[in-house]
Amino acid sequence: MSEQIETIIIGGGQSGLAMSYCLTQPGREHLILERARLAEKWRSERWDSLTLLTPNWLTRLPGFEYQGDDPDGFMPKDDVVTFIEDYAASFTPPLRCGTTVESLKQHPEGTGFVLTTSEATFEAPNVVIATGAFQKPKILPVSAGFPRSIFQLHSSRYKNPDQLPPGGVLVVGSGSSGCQIAEELNESGRQVYLSLGRSQRSTRRYRGKDSSWWRYMTGEFDLTPDMATSQWSKYGPGGQLTGVRGGHDLDYRKFAADGVVLLGHLQGVEGPKLHLAPDVGETLKLWDESFEMMRQRVDRYIRETGMDAPPDDTHSPELDPRVIEEPIVELDLDERGVTTVIWATGFVSDFSWAQVPVFDGAGRPMHQRGVTACPGLYFLGLRFLYKWKSSFIFGVGDDAQYLAEQLG
Repeated sequence: MSEQIETIIIGGGQSGLAMSYCLTQPGREHLILERARLAEKWRSERWDSLTLLTPNWLTRLPGFEYQGDDPDGFMPKDDVVTFIEDYAASFTPPLRCGTTVESLKQHPEGTGFVLTTSEATFEAPNVVIATGAFQKPKILPVSAGFPRSIFQLHSSRYKNPDQLPPGGVLVVGSGSSGCQIAEELNESGRQVYLSLGRSQRSTRRYRGKDSSWWRYMTGEFDLTPDMATSQWSKYGPGGQLTGVRGGHDLDYRKFAADGVVLLGHLQGVEGPKLHLAPDVGETLKLWDESFEMMRQRVDRYIRETGMDAPPDDTHSPELDPRVIEEPIVELDLDERGVTTVIWATGFVSDFSWAQVPVFDGAGRPMHQRGVTACPGLYFLGLRFLYKWKSSFIFGVGDDAQYLAEQLG
């Protein structure tokens, strides 16, 4: 016998809880199904030293916000779990943990959906898929060419330097995760090789304010996909920051000055030999160019609002010109003593369990602000669901409220 529920929310993280809050206020019947524990990804798929990239004052969910005494600090990942637990305790959502949704299908006899789970079968006219922006680890196909002796893992499985075998480490990908992990490993005494990808250069603080403050005030967090497409397609994603030790820059040139070896894009592997693109110089040029765009945007805001802001005091160390003029195009892992590869290459969608006609040829959800063409089916918490902030803790609430108003 199937359980009948008005709305099923799949996922017990910040997105699922935000949706639950917005349905609880008007008294709408619903149930959250979570495959493991509340906020499971924050518990088990983040490294030990991780902090939020945004300051504590920006940490908020519908009806709940940071109440501590360090608003300009950066919340460690264990405190994020506590924050989410406290949020759930504030309104006691209907939550079933340890329940994996194995399949989602349209009801064969009419409208609505049938969900087969590890515990029971459910029927519901409304389903909100709130499983988050980070679905399945993305590892490049070239990984299969590495020698068996090389220990490989995705950034979502990295915990700390002691987890890795002795020796040097190659980090592939230089977004926020890759840079944070590379910095931690380098500071632990490891020799680190960082294969650079495209990412927009950021600074933790600029002209007296945290970069998140500027993004919030200038409306950058409110960029929609069409507004961000040209910038992101050229420069890559933004947010190359850290909140560790009160927050500081993640700077390629400082990395190099501290002993990290900067490499171009990984192109291939033959036994222990890596083949690398000679594009470090091009990557740095685009990286600096994206930073200048940020400067111009903030400086314009300061002029237009008449703010009293201190001058720009950002700077980077000089880079050894050989890094660009004589780039490493071949690297022997054995000769360099590299024993580990960490793939900081992001995530891809994985909705293989959802047999509903709302995905494109690449398996990506098709929707308008989370509303699909399949009546009663919605998505929440995806990257750029509606705006850049949609997958952030502080941004999911607006989308959750909108979906609550759309439910039939």
